Amino acid sequence: MQVLTFDFHNTLANCDPWFDLEVRDLPSSVIDHLRLPLGDASKHLVDRAYRQLRLDVIASGNEIDAYDAVSLVFEGLDIPADRAAVELAIDDLMFECTGAMRPVAGAVGTVRHLHHAGVKLGVVSSAVHHRTLEWILDALGITSCFDVVVTSASSGFYKSTTAIFQAALDRLDGDPATSVHVGDSLRWDVATAQQAGLTAVWLKTPRRETFASTTPTAIPDLTLDSLEDAGPVLVDLLERIRMPINA
Repeated sequence: MQVLTFDFHNTLANCDPWFDLEVRDLPSSVIDHLRLPLGDASKHLVDRAYRQLRLDVIASGNEIDAYDAVSLVFEGLDIPADRAAVELAIDDLMFECTGAMRPVAGAVGTVRHLHHAGVKLGVVSSAVHHRTLEWILDALGITSCFDVVVTSASSGFYKSTTAIFQAALDRLDGDPATSVHVGDSLRWDVATAQQAGLTAVWLKTPRRETFASTTPTAIPDLTLDSLEDAGPVLVDLLERIRMPINA
């Protein structure tokens, strides 16, 4: 079956406070939220441990979700914390961030256009806290447009491996040869999606990659300067992939 998947951050919505928690600040923010004693540790050590954990996840392709990640950092630095309290704190911090969410220009209209055109849609995102995406998609009013939301937290795989795309395709019953992924990262949304066999559409943004990479720049199959009025363009792309000119 032909399907189309979207990245989340900087593709469907911008939510920088959430993104900062995801990639850098989460354990330190939990410490502040719960007023945890640091003992012999320091915020610098906490941040460094979390950054290394994220780098290890990228290298292995195996995700560690928000709850386990913070717990591992605390255990490694002998910071005492009740696991249930940590999980509630993470949920609170993530939910608070959703108020800063702003839809990417044209994203909501494009998603609705594709949905009304009968395109089967999914979200594929490296995210350590799955529920945040559900909250934000609901706030955008487009939850019902998506058949699946696959995050690294829910699938167990980061976008450095094709396994996260395969997990989404499996749930959508999607055929990679005729399916499309749209995202703003050449490294994760274009290169990895293409490795998984999908056609990759790059949403051109002024973003910088969070973690440095020596990976060669990927070449997208299609580049969009904006999602404004992109629905018909993507429908046309899907039709061309489904029925190649030289078929």
